[in-house]
Amino acid sequence: MPKLKLGAVVYGIVAVVWAVGIVLTLRHYGPYAEVDGAPIAATVVVLAATALLLAVGAVTRRGLIADDGPWICRNGWMVLFGLTAAGWVVAFLSKQDVPMWPTGPTAFLPHFIRRLQESYYDGVAEAERELTAAPDEVRGPGS
Repeated sequence: MPKLKLGAVVYGIVAVVWAVGIVLTLRHYGPYAEVDGAPIAATVVVLAATALLLAVGAVTRRGLIADDGPWICRNGWMVLFGLTAAGWVVAFLSKQDVPMWPTGPTAFLPHFIRRLQESYYDGVAEAERELTAAPDEVRGPGS
């Protein structure tokens, strides 16, 4: 399958959103105002690892669930699920109220982007087949 185009942009945007989450967490903004110590450090580590993984998916333009390429591009979706689980464990085990952003939906991002890419290339192939069909095989809208 060819490299991602729009999918790389989606990975990049989500990585930037996670980077903003790191900054907000470090500045103790909003729900993180009362969180101190190990829970905040663990949250920052999970957020940073997730942002880095999504950035790798954007930069390589292969995504995190590719058929070929480096190991991280083929199995990054499993690492993303692991980071999501780690984020939820941090949130549940801390004695303070540690919110964990939209980690659930982010875990399904690679599968969503891959499905979009497959649908796009299926549509392109179908359009090319229709354009290369012989004129007598092409039917008008009224037939």
